[in-house]
Amino acid sequence: MRIERLLMQRVEGEAELQLLWKDGIVEDARISIPTSRGIEKVLIGRPYMDALVIVPRVCGICGHAHLMACVQALEDILGVVPTKKARLVRTITQSLEVLQNHIKWFYLFLMPEVAQADIYRPYRGKRWIDAIEVSSRITRAIALLSGQWPHASYAVPGGITSSPKPSDIVDLGLTLDLVKGFFQESVIEDIRKFLEFCQSEGLMHKGKAYNRLLSGGNLFNGPGYYMDRVIHGRLKTYMVEEAEPPSYSLAYPVRYKGLPFETGPLSRLLLLPDPEVRHMHRKYGDSFGVRVLARVKEIGHLVGFLEGVIKELKDRLSEPSNSLKRPPKEVKGYGLGVVEAARGTLIHSITVEKGLIREYRIITPSQWNLGPRCEKHLGVAEKAMIGLDRSEYAKLVLRSFDLCSVCTTH
Repeated sequence: MRIERLLMQRVEGEAELQLLWKDGIVEDARISIPTSRGIEKVLIGRPYMDALVIVPRVCGICGHAHLMACVQALEDILGVVPTKKARLVRTITQSLEVLQNHIKWFYLFLMPEVAQADIYRPYRGKRWIDAIEVSSRITRAIALLSGQWPHASYAVPGGITSSPKPSDIVDLGLTLDLVKGFFQESVIEDIRKFLEFCQSEGLMHKGKAYNRLLSGGNLFNGPGYYMDRVIHGRLKTYMVEEAEPPSYSLAYPVRYKGLPFETGPLSRLLLLPDPEVRHMHRKYGDSFGVRVLARVKEIGHLVGFLEGVIKELKDRLSEPSNSLKRPPKEVKGYGLGVVEAARGTLIHSITVEKGLIREYRIITPSQWNLGPRCEKHLGVAEKAMIGLDRSEYAKLVLRSFDLCSVCTTH
């Protein structure tokens, strides 16, 4: 019996993987997140509108999703409904953020690990360079609508602070055409190569967790969860709980109905449903290969989804951007915001008294997927690594969840 410690590289933040080996097999796995940033504590006592500026800084990759969850929670308190135009713009920027994340993850973090061809070589390979160029165009499009990226704060209770012009719609269309071309000409071919690699290495059957999947459902799919081979169409957020973390990690594990659930693209495409992903899931379960396939296929779904949203926005440019002229100062109440970030379901809840934040809670996708064990259950990613016979496989399985330790210990 031996213990192996692996420092994960090319991740957002720091993370250590601890593997307990017995007879050449992983008998136990622990994901150690050694740092804590305390964003929730920073917010206490501040005017509630300050949250719109602070929470996007939880993460440099999915800060937009944090903004959307925050503004939803504030609108819940204020009883404000954003204008249709504002909802469309928010949907576009949120979807674009997910889109650029998936492209970067596949070509910068995963493919260099599994493919030896020069085309995927970091900094020099054609696919690597193309992925950087395409994702940069996407983030430029986000900034076009939100003023900046990352850490934009353009969404406010009742709507947005920007007002897109017809030329912005043209720019969005050109960006989407670029992404669509890249997906059709490169991504589809590369995911097939990846699946061939999985078949040759036996990875289509490896990296399975609990086969319980969950989605908050505010992108192109509705909310729900998959459990015991049944898809349930509702998600009861009051049944989401944080448990006390073990001594080896500062991340809080999250449970739904007392059980660990995976969240992210596999959950979303299973609930959508995507026929290929559902077929592969029936055949292989929530394995490494199926998890990666879902994240990459979501790129295509997002492109098609965005084409429709941008077309609708084009017809509403003259409508108002905000339904609330000035947020009140004296506010009291509790608000909840649930959105789908790149890595899965993100939940923000806020309690406000006399216009000041009394409590702010954030449950991130990485807590669902990468959070540690509780008294009864291993974390999702920890469970997925049990039974593997190579440390390289363990690192790949962990990376299939799109590792982000910054969000895990906000």
